Amino acid sequence: MRLRVASCPFPFRGSFEHASAVRERADNVIAIAQDNSGLVGLGEGCPRSYVTGETVASALAAIARWRAAGIEEIPDLPGLRAWMAQHQNDIDVNPSAFSAVELALIDVFARQRGQSLERFIGETEDRTDLYTSAVYGCGSATKFLIQVVLFNLSGMRDAKLKLSSDRSQGMWRARLLARFGPVRLDANNLWASADLACNGLDGLSRYAWAVEEPLRPRDWQGLAAVGLATGLAIILDESVTEIDDLAAVTAGPRYVLNARVSKHGGLLRTLSVIREARMRNMKIVVGSQVGETSILARAGIVAARAAGADLIGFEGAFGTRLLARDATVPSIGFGYGGRVVSASQACAGSGLTPTAEVDGACR
Repeated sequence: MRLRVASCPFPFRGSFEHASAVRERADNVIAIAQDNSGLVGLGEGCPRSYVTGETVASALAAIARWRAAGIEEIPDLPGLRAWMAQHQNDIDVNPSAFSAVELALIDVFARQRGQSLERFIGETEDRTDLYTSAVYGCGSATKFLIQVVLFNLSGMRDAKLKLSSDRSQGMWRARLLARFGPVRLDANNLWASADLACNGLDGLSRYAWAVEEPLRPRDWQGLAAVGLATGLAIILDESVTEIDDLAAVTAGPRYVLNARVSKHGGLLRTLSVIREARMRNMKIVVGSQVGETSILARAGIVAARAAGADLIGFEGAFGTRLLARDATVPSIGFGYGGRVVSASQACAGSGLTPTAEVDGACR
């Protein structure tokens, strides 16, 4: 097996703002695995310093170590699982880097068997009603209102609203969005204490049903206090990057898992986290990293199908609606109502082919 990697910082069509960052381009690591017969598999990770402590540079360095440790010699899925068990600690520190490698290898293995990703890894849940949510950043009022018009013309009613420190801004935006459909909030670790979070969220429970990561990650006592005081469900994103994090979730408010393939360290680990969350009777949102390409979107679709009836939100497949260009052909996107149009499950592997730009960049 030959593994090639690169970062492909595709520009956005416009900037995207939230409480933790302002982004104008993709920050990713893309991997291409090719076997001796010429079959190609694709993988992607999106390092985020405020999620897993990674950068593009650290992710590329981790992949270089793993190549030296023989990751290109893994012959099949059981071999991959064994390699993961041996290198678990390093993967825990570099999950986005491993996401890129793992997805590429799984894609090749599935193509070798002539099976879709779902069939190859044994995920039989098949949701045909997969719809992506409208995601609103915390940019200017003009930009927000344009997004409202465009998303509603596209028939998209389910909304995720990014919050800023301007409480009045969040209030009028949530009130407007609630006229069209359900609203969940994303604070991106905005507040330093539960008291500050409760003040910032005061009144918003009239228009929203949940808030994502209002405090610093894994402030379990504070998160419980916010949930109980506001009546909002608490969506766990940065607070749950590894399966062991779920053990710290205590009774109290309603908790929802935001599962993201890149932050969990690939598809296999994401599916394990989803299974554990379902055993704990948690509902699930399958999220995405802002600026991810169709490679991660395709993996997210597998994760969303695995969540089955517990899936209550999907945030992927924005593709060229956000990116100036995508990494693959076809580009996974969504149609009217946010209905996701993905690579066919009849295709072997992911069903995706790298563009010439990506193929040429990976070394």
